[in-house]
Amino acid sequence: MADGPIGVAVSGGSDSVALLVLAADWAVQHGRTVAAVTVDHGLRNEAADEAEGVASLCGSLGVDHTILRWDGQHSGNTQDAARRARHNLIGAWAKEHRLVAVATGHTRDDQAETFLLRLKRGSGVDGLSGMAPAVVKDGVLWLRPLLRERRDVLREMLLERGLTWVDDPSNEDDRFDRVKIRKALALLAETGIDVDVLADTTDRLRTARTALEQMTFDAAQAVVVPRDIGSVRWSVHEAGKHSEEVQLRLLAHCLRWVAHREYRPRLAALKLALAAVTQGRAHSLSGCLMSEARQGIVEISREASAIPPSDAASQSFDHRWDCETAVGEWRPLGEAGLAKFPHWRDTAEHRNALLSSPSLWYINELKSAPFVDTHGSCKCWLREGPESFYSSILSH
Repeated sequence: MADGPIGVAVSGGSDSVALLVLAADWAVQHGRTVAAVTVDHGLRNEAADEAEGVASLCGSLGVDHTILRWDGQHSGNTQDAARRARHNLIGAWAKEHRLVAVATGHTRDDQAETFLLRLKRGSGVDGLSGMAPAVVKDGVLWLRPLLRERRDVLREMLLERGLTWVDDPSNEDDRFDRVKIRKALALLAETGIDVDVLADTTDRLRTARTALEQMTFDAAQAVVVPRDIGSVRWSVHEAGKHSEEVQLRLLAHCLRWVAHREYRPRLAALKLALAAVTQGRAHSLSGCLMSEARQGIVEISREASAIPPSDAASQSFDHRWDCETAVGEWRPLGEAGLAKFPHWRDTAEHRNALLSSPSLWYINELKSAPFVDTHGSCKCWLREGPESFYSSILSH
């Protein structure tokens, strides 16, 4: 691991407290620096006091500690919204403090529970392969160093050191699927299907997933060409040389990359999209447009109407573009903007890709369209570059 400080996410529960203690020991032994962070979601009255309790423990261990607070603004699933908020807050904190990685306290028990949760949702090889020991998301390296450790063993270690932890009451609330799965797992253990069996299964599936990802990566070199404008071009002929599984994986990756989405579409919808692409028919899915095939090539581009509005003061566009600082608002070029460039075909870009490309507007007047007007004063570029299309097949 690169030199530099390591972050530890600590909620106050037994798993994260154990991680904190072990990380503090590791830091002393290796002459490294550890910084801890706690997110107060504001969902329980006790949360603020619990965060202060973590701060006190960090003080006794000589670990710097930060408390981050979430404003609680969300719609839909509260637990999912809290998870996303926690990830975003900690990720920003890690970048601000130039941390080389952030460790979380996920255990072997969590891995088994995740397997059952995803089994319930009908996940395939990718989902059932569980949580990875390390993953890079939004420029932050996230580590799960306790994935091979059992929760009860970690709690015994804490008790031996005279340390306590906080039990979140939501961990006993049957309204949440994970709580139901945790209780079901206790019953399954009586049949021999226990935490270790399930966690070992995720390891074997991860090996299979790695092999499939490599096959998809190899296929991508001939099937797909990513474009600077943010679209990709798909060769129907080259794709047909590969198995349906590889084609589905590659198409799912195209959609995720073009729309900058975390999750792939559901399998049934993805199969319909692949059938359309194979037959050269236009189709839409996941905020993307798949064009009719021309000379065996399908353009997969962003759907302009699916692009979220940008903040007027923001110099980013659609969560994956960085734009030069300028007065105005970055938004999709659209029909009105493209109509101002009768010679747009000279760009050699597909019309769908141009319609969704970034453009600068001020009081409804077009100021810059970087991918049509090459002489314009403002530029935009993909944050991770078109080359990230290939590398992210293996590292997403």
